[in-house]
Amino acid sequence: MLNKKILLSSMLISGVFSLSLNASSLDAKIAKLEKQIQELQSTQEDIDDLDDRLGTVETRSFTDKIQLGLGMRVEMNNYSNTYANGSTYDAKEIYRTKLNINMRSKISNNMKFTGKLSMYKNWGDSTPRNYNMDSFQGRKPDSSNLYVERAYIDWTLTDSSATVPFILTLGRQPSSDGPSYQIKEDMARKGTYDALAADGAADGVVLTANLNKISKGTTLRIAYGTPNVVDNEQYTTTQFNYNGAKKDIKKTRVIGYFLEQTLPSLPYKNLFQAYFMSAKNMNGNPQLLDMNSSSSKYMQSKDTNLGDFKLAGAMIELRGINGKLDLFAHYAKSYMKPNGETVNMPGMGNVGLLSNGSSTENKSGSAYWLGARYAITKDYKLGLEYNHGSENWFSFTSGANDPLNKLATRGKATEVYITKSINKYSNIRVGVVNINYDYTGSGMHIGEPTKITSALGTNAISKTRNVYLTFNLLF
Repeated sequence: MLNKKILLSSMLISGVFSLSLNASSLDAKIAKLEKQIQELQSTQEDIDDLDDRLGTVETRSFTDKIQLGLGMRVEMNNYSNTYANGSTYDAKEIYRTKLNINMRSKISNNMKFTGKLSMYKNWGDSTPRNYNMDSFQGRKPDSSNLYVERAYIDWTLTDSSATVPFILTLGRQPSSDGPSYQIKEDMARKGTYDALAADGAADGVVLTANLNKISKGTTLRIAYGTPNVVDNEQYTTTQFNYNGAKKDIKKTRVIGYFLEQTLPSLPYKNLFQAYFMSAKNMNGNPQLLDMNSSSSKYMQSKDTNLGDFKLAGAMIELRGINGKLDLFAHYAKSYMKPNGETVNMPGMGNVGLLSNGSSTENKSGSAYWLGARYAITKDYKLGLEYNHGSENWFSFTSGANDPLNKLATRGKATEVYITKSINKYSNIRVGVVNINYDYTGSGMHIGEPTKITSALGTNAISKTRNVYLTFNLLF
């Protein structure tokens, strides 16, 4: 009996010892596995960190070449027209979206690139409008296509120590959304030239002289461009005859001189511009061929050299007066010199530069644009603008984003708006534009303006109103 007890005790001790050894071995294995897991986690963290670093390097490599920015506007417009005979027409809730993809790249110490791709469309409409004006590209509601609105190189020709640095700007110029549009937009200045004189996409070359070392805050520019592609010989073969006769069509050539001045001594931001622009060989229609026709002939409203045009003006901006008030004033005069040539336009007959028939009478016009904006609070700003154009007023604003192109008005236009800042990059604006037309043809350089009376019929708009709501983003 005792022997059995000793045997059982021995077996029990042996089992406990064995279990203890197995537990010790199991703990060792568990510890080993935990160490391996930690090593794997550390390795994965290293891989993730390396992947992040590689991604950062790749991003920096890309952004070192080109930096991208975003601009976007979503708007709702409510239009109402009153015609000369008293009839009316309303177009409510016209929704539109404009997208800008902004590009910048520093190529070298003396050269940089700037570009902008734009889409501007009515909601639910991706059908191209087939606008034949090059200045409209990306500027007027069209389709969901992206257009090159800007693409230019700034090339500094002189050494940084030069008394007068010269910069050559080549390509599709920053000729849209110029001063003083940025005040209403509540954003930084986006264009170079007075918006009363020029607004739209334009190709050309500009030479800028920075006179800051000679006269503080002074800049001079000379600009040259050709708004149409027609050449003397390129389109004068027999297949492009019109009524059996060859046409000697010259390019429209535009040259402009611009003085820009700021006064650092003033206690608030300021800008002054004065300019003179001259256009030779103004054409009746930039679109050469009817692309919807199998016939290779000029359109009825074919290109024809109609004469010359000149434009001169000046503007001033005063920003942040007492930290609250912004003011601006613009004035310009236009001069048309018809040569007696005409184009046949549907519904208008034979027309020339601001004339009907083959008139060679010179025509002059003028316009002014005034505005004020007051900061009610940090986030809310109230603005008022007024512009007036005379009977023969004309300027290069056909590519304006403004759906009514109010600065082309031959008559009176008022706008009242209030802006609410959302953050440093975006805002909402609600406003109303009222236009009273005194003469027909606002924004057109062909056809004689006619005083608007009830005798003109329903095709003459005497009044237009637009009540709008706009969301703006520039990032």
